[in-house]
Amino acid sequence: MQATETKFDPIALSILWSRLISIVDEAGTTLQRTSFSTVTRESNDFAVVLMDRKGRSIAQSSVSVPSFLGVLPILTKALLKDYFPLETWKEGDVVMTNDPWLCAGHKPDIGIVSPIFHEGSLIGFIGTIAHSPDMGGVLWGAGSRDLYEEGLMVPPTKLISAGKPNDTLFNILEHNVRAADQTIGDIRAQIAANDQGIRSLMKLMQENDLTDLQDLADAVINASEKAMREALLAAPDGSYQYSYDTDGDGLGNGCHFEITINIKGDEIHADYTGTSGAHPLSINAVLNYTFAYTAYPIKCTFSPDVPNNDGSFYPIKVTAPKGCLVNAQKPSPLGARNITGNMLHSVVFGALAKAVPEQVQADCGSACWCIVLNGEHKGKEFVEYFFLNGGYGARPNMDGEHVLSFPTNVANVPIEVLETDVAVRVTEKSLLQDSAGDGKFRGGLGQRFSFMNVGENPLNISLLTEKTQTPAKGILEGKDGQMGSIQIVPEREFPPKGLDKLFPGEELILTLPGGAGYGSPADRDKAAIAEDKILGYIS
Repeated sequence: MQATETKFDPIALSILWSRLISIVDEAGTTLQRTSFSTVTRESNDFAVVLMDRKGRSIAQSSVSVPSFLGVLPILTKALLKDYFPLETWKEGDVVMTNDPWLCAGHKPDIGIVSPIFHEGSLIGFIGTIAHSPDMGGVLWGAGSRDLYEEGLMVPPTKLISAGKPNDTLFNILEHNVRAADQTIGDIRAQIAANDQGIRSLMKLMQENDLTDLQDLADAVINASEKAMREALLAAPDGSYQYSYDTDGDGLGNGCHFEITINIKGDEIHADYTGTSGAHPLSINAVLNYTFAYTAYPIKCTFSPDVPNNDGSFYPIKVTAPKGCLVNAQKPSPLGARNITGNMLHSVVFGALAKAVPEQVQADCGSACWCIVLNGEHKGKEFVEYFFLNGGYGARPNMDGEHVLSFPTNVANVPIEVLETDVAVRVTEKSLLQDSAGDGKFRGGLGQRFSFMNVGENPLNISLLTEKTQTPAKGILEGKDGQMGSIQIVPEREFPPKGLDKLFPGEELILTLPGGAGYGSPADRDKAAIAEDKILGYIS
């Protein structure tokens, strides 16, 4: 597919494009401020996407995690092809699914799509994806043994039909999940976000005398495609390989990644042949999800400044052997697929460093560590998520940031919110000296985070960690970051990935890994070394 000329002059296109992004950003704010769970309200684990009538992405919310790149368009195109043809949609319809192979790779991510009608004609779609607090089954994390233990899977179904709610579906959801008010509340917040986006789009169309979205969609998508293709043409053609190992279960059963990236002209193909097979833990990823977390570092490398839409991803192809870790098939468990997805930037940048070393970054102290707590507090059941991050990888021209999330950009839950919602006390949150990988530019520091159960009852806990057995890898002679660790007081066995209980009085101490360095440490500026010592970053 090649970009074509736009019918809009550059200034008009820039203004309208910015307005489209502001519309999905406003819808995202609606979702964030009306949601019930901290995973959406505080951590921003969601996305809003505006699409044309073909299901092509036109604009995606600025606050959005990379795992959702391209997912809503894939879902909407599948809905049109296999479930709800274009002519069957009615104004007021809302379709829901959490099918991992259609949506975002695991059951907690719920996709909700609404049609957009203007003067009686269907002109496009708006969709949201958000991480639900609970979908039944085992507590979210790596503890499930197969797909069926991970809770409800809702095939594409009308949650609302022509404005009339599907009470049966709402009732099924309400009676099969923990903390149902949080899950149902978040679903209603997604619907509200779609409605807000539609209202704002109608205002834009009225102000600009637009009767349809198609010409504008074509112009925006073509401009993004053109920018990506031009960037790829500037890179050297070739085949670039990289190998990478991760913790797996953290107990000796690790994972291995192999990638071959072929750049030819204005197209790029990433292939994962040689990667480990499906893992017994639920850290397997479906191909939609693998595409998102492969396309993201590619876009960061070649076209970082152009807003996300379908056009940016037309030149990118991602393949993986069926049934492997990054192209999982039923009934492989998928719950903690984010641990695997969060590693793919390391694999992609490692290969691209051989082609465009000045455009990539060193390995981060990823994946984002995830903690889910479940129990009762003040007479009410809760499911509480919070996320922790290690150090950011160094870049070609600057040090890595401390405890910054990458490639996902979920936010932390404020300590005050966590301690209000759950009977825990945070006992330490501090930067970890000497944890960053050295280099011409050093990585970011990891952190130590500890908390104690100060309640009277045990808490169910799901823990997801990474890089306790394998470090963040330095690049171009940069040094590796320090690995992470887990400790529980009083001391006992505690799984690095999986389910357990945190008993009253127990303290969990989490030491997160540092980011890796870029370039030879011998080339580091002496003034930067002195400043790091003054600030206590190095001893």
